[in-house]
Amino acid sequence: MKRLLALFFVPIFLYAKQFSVATYNVENLFDMKISGYEYKEYIPNNRSVWNEKMLTKKIKNLARVIKDVNADIISLQELENKEVLKRLNQALGKQKYPYMYSSFKTKGLDIVLLSRYPIKEHNSYNILKRFRPIHRVVVDIEGLHVSLFMNHWPSYRHPVKIRIKFAKKLKSLYEKEKNYILLGDFNSPLKKDKRGWGKEVELVSKNNYNLWYDTPYSNRYSYKFYKIKNAIDHIIVSKSLYERYVVGSFQVHRFDYVIDKYGNAKRWQISNKGRGKHLGIGYSDHFAISAMFTTTKQKVNYPQKISVKELLTKEGRVNYFLEDIMVINKSKYGVVVEDKNRDTIYIYRPDCSLKIAEIYSLHVKALATYKGKKEIVLLDSNSCLNYSTIDVK
Repeated sequence: MKRLLALFFVPIFLYAKQFSVATYNVENLFDMKISGYEYKEYIPNNRSVWNEKMLTKKIKNLARVIKDVNADIISLQELENKEVLKRLNQALGKQKYPYMYSSFKTKGLDIVLLSRYPIKEHNSYNILKRFRPIHRVVVDIEGLHVSLFMNHWPSYRHPVKIRIKFAKKLKSLYEKEKNYILLGDFNSPLKKDKRGWGKEVELVSKNNYNLWYDTPYSNRYSYKFYKIKNAIDHIIVSKSLYERYVVGSFQVHRFDYVIDKYGNAKRWQISNKGRGKHLGIGYSDHFAISAMFTTTKQKVNYPQKISVKELLTKEGRVNYFLEDIMVINKSKYGVVVEDKNRDTIYIYRPDCSLKIAEIYSLHVKALATYKGKKEIVLLDSNSCLNYSTIDVK
């Protein structure tokens, strides 16, 4: 039986311009002017000691992160106005961006963009009056026009149905486009939970590609919510942009100085659990995420066929095709598979449903060693086809 290997491809570099795109929630970057929409702990010069010294320190800390992310285009959430954006950009020094976008139609915190490429067009779309709009910014990257849909959806304390309205509106906007990236703080996780939280991102990921799926499960978090690590910041790309995506380039920027001993973000510190005084320490409660693209579509690099025995000698990022393997055991966190030679390997948290005694052919993208044993930690979920029930020409 022939296999449709065209399903299992990995783009590689051709001669093309590379560019990187990032998103980062900077957590409550307010200025020193009273507008009436500040959170009480950010009212200037009151008992919380939010003053010029603290603002300068926070801008300096955030600028350090943005410089180290070093993206060509970065969307930032939770800035109060254009003036504080200008200050943040100036703090980047030699790395400051020539192009900025901000609308600030929202009363309070909003979304902005810093870009090394010209901004050709921008629009804002209000969904519900009291919440932040979705922003569309078109950037010209050496002739390739990319539409960036920037999001900061209502928080978890609001019901799923509210964020669903944002997802449906966003879907209606990007369906008219070809080269687009959906990015920002969606306040919705990659995996849907029992209460339905995650349906929102599931809706806009359908027929697109969520780049979290290009990183192993253990690395999939950008935020900690009620002691649970979640991927609520997203970079989701159209099929056309995925053909320009540099596979393996998706990153969660957990620099040593922004991460604590538990793996959480070192957020900006306010004493008494956020009810006291600003301490001038910390960064944000989110990690930045980024990905690399090229301006032209990439040449197809097909995965090589391999046996389990050979696969057990490999490590890290790979590009292999395991043909006709059977699931022989299933546990809470994964499955054990076996090839025709009876050699076995464990797959940790596969992104697709693999059933015991069924036959599959899988595209393996990453391996790791756990307690001295090799295991698969990343599959291309599009390759999880069951060949006992599906005839592929």
